[in-house]
Amino acid sequence: MKMKKEYAALGLALVLAGCGGGQAVTQPGDTTLSQDMDTAKDAVGLERLAVAEQQYRAAGQRAVARDDVTAIGDAGYNLATVQLDEGKPQDALSTVTATRSALAMRGQTGDDSGLDLVQAGALHRLGRETEAAAAASRAAGAQDTDIVEKAQLIRGLIADDSGDQATLASVDAYFANLTGKLPDSWTADAKEIAARNLLVTGGSTQTAMQDAMQAATIRQTQVDYRDMARALGVAGRAAAKAGNAQAAAQLYARASQSALQAGDKTTAAQWAKLAGTTSAVDPFALPATTTTKKK
Repeated sequence: MKMKKEYAALGLALVLAGCGGGQAVTQPGDTTLSQDMDTAKDAVGLERLAVAEQQYRAAGQRAVARDDVTAIGDAGYNLATVQLDEGKPQDALSTVTATRSALAMRGQTGDDSGLDLVQAGALHRLGRETEAAAAASRAAGAQDTDIVEKAQLIRGLIADDSGDQATLASVDAYFANLTGKLPDSWTADAKEIAARNLLVTGGSTQTAMQDAMQAATIRQTQVDYRDMARALGVAGRAAAKAGNAQAAAQLYARASQSALQAGDKTTAAQWAKLAGTTSAVDPFALPATTTTKKK
């Protein structure tokens, strides 16, 4: 099944990242279903993910009422992706499982690599790396080149976190062999993987930092702040390995602040610890107030 990917960003820090698409789903004869999908897509564009989740769920319920296998798959994929970007990997995983069941009940067989991709991202967030790697490998065999690219990114992230240098090297080679005019998001992914591979193979820390910062800059331009923060974290690793403790601490603090504002509290805390502080100073935080009761 080829998913119509209304929601174009898997925030894996998965991580996950953009899966292309963006073409509106048209459901002849059911204006309500079409409107639910369109409203959800608009909410994603405005980063109102709670609204998007509600609307994709409504679209899925309408698709079930319609007994429309394609619409069920599309709504399920989009809902799971939004949940993942909201920082709800367990919910995303449950949605993927339920969507697969609903499709199987209706005789749907074939390519569900979009669901494999979201499943990989959710499992990676949950620390279930062996299962995540298997799901990412399945997604990497998709016909959709956007899904293949993001699956390779996830494979590389999992490999780096797991100490699997062989797989990380193969993912780096995949990106290095891409030809032609690449989307900016692919270039950012390639730069991040290249930086990670350099750091585990004893390559140039300066080049690794440059690659990671280039990935961060591209993602900043694309308003992809979760993945941008992750790239800043990789740059921090490079600075630390180069022996520049001050630069490393600053990069980790920047990654922590960005991740925290993007809603990724767990990763933000990890980077804050690496920065040598429990919480990065936020100049825009509400001031602490002291209330006293009048006698």
